[in-house]
Amino acid sequence: MQPRDYKNLVPDSPLHRELEQFLRQNAGQASLAAVCEQVLQLPCLDPAVAAILVGALIEGDHRIQLRNSGVEWMEPAVGAWDACERFAVIDLETTNGTRHEQRVIEIGVCRVEAGQVKQEWASLVNPERPIPYWVRQLTGITDAAVRQAPRFTEILPRLLDDLEDSILVAHHARFDVSCLNTELSRLWGKRLSNPYLCTVEMSRRFLPGSDNYRLETLSQWLGLTHTRPHRADSDARATAELLCHLLGPVGAPWRDFLRPRAVTEPEKKTAETKPGVST
Repeated sequence: MQPRDYKNLVPDSPLHRELEQFLRQNAGQASLAAVCEQVLQLPCLDPAVAAILVGALIEGDHRIQLRNSGVEWMEPAVGAWDACERFAVIDLETTNGTRHEQRVIEIGVCRVEAGQVKQEWASLVNPERPIPYWVRQLTGITDAAVRQAPRFTEILPRLLDDLEDSILVAHHARFDVSCLNTELSRLWGKRLSNPYLCTVEMSRRFLPGSDNYRLETLSQWLGLTHTRPHRADSDARATAELLCHLLGPVGAPWRDFLRPRAVTEPEKKTAETKPGVST
């Protein structure tokens, strides 16, 4: 059961994702008739019926409202976060596998404010299924280690409290954000609306000369704290220190790297990260 109404959670369904994409392509606005025709595949509806159907589709998403016989994105996807100085750095270890099969086995979170790590925590997670051999070899996390660990639902309140007003950050961010959203969608039919930063993408741009941009390599090069590669606590801490380095000495313009793009911009395909690699 969802513990409370988190403002950064939005509905997750194929139709809602299609509506979001449609609005992104149309500067955040569309008529009810256009939404019904292009998204719901129901052309020529009575306006009153269209309003009811579209209202049901956007219910629970504070970003989208009915206005003047249409829908409007009331909060720019990126611009509203420009003044935010709170970052939640995350790292997930998972059972891997397909998107709907994998489960989280460990999570690490570091809160960064004013360019410093302010708080951090980590937890093993009981995935309620066996951990594949190669994952056990890579992480050192065994079935016995997670048997008495909390389930994902048990850590969600603390996790969502930390994420609610924060910009998400991860190394290979699309992987970690996708994993979180898969769990949230499976449990509650919701997903995160937070924008996120990828430290791989930023490092490739602002730290030229590294042999590669794996977290372990960057940690050795920059002298970051990274005592246990492929463990969520260590990976999250190293990523948080990397972010502080990028924001501080490097002075990277992080707002230019927020994902997803603003609704007023056309969607662009980017070579941000290679999904499926967590460090």
